[in-house]
Amino acid sequence: MGIKHIYTPLKIHRLKFFYVVLVLSTLSCNKNRQPSDDIIPFTTVDKYYNTTFPGLVILNNPGGWIIDSSAGTKGIFIIKNYSNEYKAFDLNCSYRPLDACSKLTVDSSGLFLKCGKYLSNTWQPCCDSRFGIDGIPTKAPATRVLRQYQVTFDGVILHVFN
Repeated sequence: MGIKHIYTPLKIHRLKFFYVVLVLSTLSCNKNRQPSDDIIPFTTVDKYYNTTFPGLVILNNPGGWIIDSSAGTKGIFIIKNYSNEYKAFDLNCSYRPLDACSKLTVDSSGLFLKCGKYLSNTWQPCCDSRFGIDGIPTKAPATRVLRQYQVTFDGVILHVFN
């Protein structure tokens, strides 16, 4: 009984010390945080697309894509890739995603997404990062992949969700 009383205050002291170190180390990490460390804000997505509708029939062809500006954080890019798989990505750039201009635009070639917008047919870059149609960054400064949504397809209806 007496031995337990000797070690109990020591264990409590160590536990308090551990918590103090943990809290201080967590607070010190936030001091060096950069805007590029921010994550894309979470938005619930649960959308259905009937691929027989005229504006959506393009999704039946490999390489066909659409943008739904009403979903996701800054819109959703949906594509049927050349492996006949459907993919859906948020159009919020993963580099400094909280910047107002950090919205992706599909390049005129349709082969990649880039951060910025066209204004009167003139390209206005934001961070000018580029991403493949697989959501992987291909040009800096972005280093993180785009937020990808789940997709199911029953032959007619495409369901995009998280």
